[in-house]
Amino acid sequence: MTSHYDKSKNCRVGTMDEKQFQAEAGKASGSYFKTLIGVWTKKGGTLKWGAGGVGLRGSIKGKEVGICFLAPAYATKKDRIELSLNALAKQIGAPRCEALKKALQKAAGDQMKGASMVSILEPGELSASGQKSLTSALCKLL
Repeated sequence: MTSHYDKSKNCRVGTMDEKQFQAEAGKASGSYFKTLIGVWTKKGGTLKWGAGGVGLRGSIKGKEVGICFLAPAYATKKDRIELSLNALAKQIGAPRCEALKKALQKAAGDQMKGASMVSILEPGELSASGQKSLTSALCKLL
């Protein structure tokens, strides 16, 4: 079932696919997301589609781990990449997580919001070098 808002449950239900994801994302972020997904899967990462977007997953020490979530604009939220640094630190270790956080901050600047639960807003609006650095920082985890 295509992802849609269910008023009785007060949330999105169903499963989004790439076509719906691209239709809901802004033009710039949609293009960046497509590039990121391509690089991610080429490097061996996997995808998990959900009601509100797609999770980027990877094998860390032989275990599949959710790294981040890509979400198109919805309601009052902008196109974004979301990740929980606290949860990720448990999976990849605090030093690697801290290095990731610094790399994300450098790549995204003030488009990165939050400290432990992080959102990178409108990643398609970053400079070309910022997008490349963001992709590189995430893909280093694979």
